[in-house]
Amino acid sequence: MESQHHRHKKSFFSKMDQLKGIWFHIIGVACIIWFLVRVVPAPHRVRYPCQQMSITVVLGYIAFWAALFHGLSVWVRRARWKTSAIIPVLSVIFIVIFSVTGMVFAGNYFNDGNTAEQWDPIPKDPIGTPPGVNPGRVVWVWNPDATESDLNGYWWRNENNNQEVTDQMFSTGIQKLAGLNNSYNAWNIIFKYFNDVHGYGEIGYQNGEKIAIKVNLNNCWDWCVDSYIKKDNQRDASPFVVKALLRQLINVVGVDQEDITIYDASRKMGNWFYRRVYYETFPAILLMPEFPDVNYVDSTGGALGRQKVEGSTEKIYFADDTGLYKTLPTCVVDAKYIINIPILKRHPINNGVTLSGKNMFGTWIESVSDIHTYHEAAHTLGNPAPQVDLLSHEHIGGKTLLYIGDGMYATKEDHRTIAKFQMYPFNNDWTNSLFFSQDPVAIDSVMYDFLHAEGTNPCEGSQNYMHQAAEPPSGVYDPEDDGVYLSESLGVHEHGDTTVDIFLSERYSGPSGNGIDFIASGEEHAYPAIIITKPMEKYLYISGKEIISLPLTVIIGKIGVELRINGISEDVEKVEFYIDNESQYTDFEEPYTWLWDKSNFFRHTLKVIAYYNDGEQLIDDVIVWKFF
Repeated sequence: MESQHHRHKKSFFSKMDQLKGIWFHIIGVACIIWFLVRVVPAPHRVRYPCQQMSITVVLGYIAFWAALFHGLSVWVRRARWKTSAIIPVLSVIFIVIFSVTGMVFAGNYFNDGNTAEQWDPIPKDPIGTPPGVNPGRVVWVWNPDATESDLNGYWWRNENNNQEVTDQMFSTGIQKLAGLNNSYNAWNIIFKYFNDVHGYGEIGYQNGEKIAIKVNLNNCWDWCVDSYIKKDNQRDASPFVVKALLRQLINVVGVDQEDITIYDASRKMGNWFYRRVYYETFPAILLMPEFPDVNYVDSTGGALGRQKVEGSTEKIYFADDTGLYKTLPTCVVDAKYIINIPILKRHPINNGVTLSGKNMFGTWIESVSDIHTYHEAAHTLGNPAPQVDLLSHEHIGGKTLLYIGDGMYATKEDHRTIAKFQMYPFNNDWTNSLFFSQDPVAIDSVMYDFLHAEGTNPCEGSQNYMHQAAEPPSGVYDPEDDGVYLSESLGVHEHGDTTVDIFLSERYSGPSGNGIDFIASGEEHAYPAIIITKPMEKYLYISGKEIISLPLTVIIGKIGVELRINGISEDVEKVEFYIDNESQYTDFEEPYTWLWDKSNFFRHTLKVIAYYNDGEQLIDDVIVWKFF
């Protein structure tokens, strides 16, 4: 019986092996059908990991037929026009057209209504009153060694992040924010300023005082259910940035672990985040807890070590004229201090941004969905904004000691997809940045300017809340519903002058101009570069139009090759364009572009070389797959 079973098993696999050619076509066609059936009715699904995988298979299958089509086209020209000769060609065209059409439709649908008119902010025209030990100070710390340029798996894995460098960046930021060269003294003066302003006297941190840390876990919603393991590359709070903060508070300031709470009241806290904060190193052969007594609070408390958020008797009332209010959690109400850690990222609603104000949407226990109408209306200049309700509430913005912008991996188009920045000094690398301030309006203004300078084009209305917070209209914001309306400025709003070097404080008006006191750190890591901006790595282009992100760079049809040159003041003599090390074109004048309209197939290396300063060169290249 057993030998017969093995014979059947062997016979089965033998037949499967003989059919492997057929299986290639079955899988290819199945992926095309799967893509069309799933994505065309609901184009947002193009972002799903399963569809990203199917797109890769589809493109490979199309590549096979493209090669066959190239051979068939020669044969057809020599053959008589019989039906048998035309059918294979029509079949290939049908597959390509329907596959590509599905992807174009999905890309257009996803961006529908999400385009913004380009506008140029007025630089160095500050409004509002800057607060802080050094009023209006925003410290930007940049170190490209904080992350790996070429990721090994997901961004949140240990091998892609350097904790030691992040710790050092944190020390630098705190010291420069306070204007001191010692971390303990810097923290002490920051606490003293807060306590003095709030009427507690000029005293530093006192034992037993509670601190709540608001992290952004907005994308731990669909992907962290049940297993609490992050299965995607979507952007959430960096455990390495949070760990650096905890090491400062516990090891430098002397705060007891049990007096610290890390929270997001509206989302679940996944193991991928929790374990990398809780343990000294995770994963490890021997797991050693580093912060076991810190309180970890999320929306459900359904995983080991996490507590479910609890409601208090305190509410926040919104200025939307509908009577909308929400319940604050006890971890916020019981805390004396709050530390707000926003992420440097965009938001897809009305080309918005998710910075310090928006990060506090996870500071109530009910759903956030009914706030969206108010939030969308706030993109019209002059309208009230929910961010101002939050920043002005006595238990939220009123308790915030420090704002820390997590700009290690920024997003350009939405609130989840990390992207490399091409602007100087990032030069097509992750942003590797931390921002520090005691002024919520100033830090959001600076992070907003970074997004805008990169060309992500957040709309003009998405900064409306900064205007409202800098110069609040009378009789609008009463978040405690006690009849006392916000009447004083929450901070200074200003746009920087992008013609001034990004490392210079003169980019903003500074304290003498009652503007943002901008301090940059990391210029020693900067270098000049030439960057191919089109085609970008890991995108699909059809007839020169960017469609969607992919695991590799794919070009169908002609494309205009574009580039930018960063970090040099000398004139560029010329730029040369190469395909597979063969010269294609030389451009002697800006904007240095070349139309690649020659029919090519399969894998190629696109390279550009800029010559300047009597022979010095800047070189960049990208591997692309081109068809037609």
